Amino acid sequence: MTTMSQPASNGFPAPARRFYRVKDAAEVLGVPPRTLYHLVEREQIPCRRLGTVILLPAAWVDSEPTMPRRR
Repeated sequence: MTTMSQPASNGFPAPARRFYRVKDAAEVLGVPPRTLYHLVEREQIPCRRLGTVILLPAAWVDSEPTMPRRR
């Protein structure tokens, strides 16, 4: 998935997404959010924490292969 900048209402392009919340990243990757929380707890994926919010770098999320959808 690529992130495209859409023009904002002020005429300037909106900045490209730099981070995903866990829930949004799980949708992109096609995995349950709990899987990503588990990987964050074990420090197996890159993340940033802002208080209680966990952010995953968009570069990592976009580079990971997505899981095939179940029937």
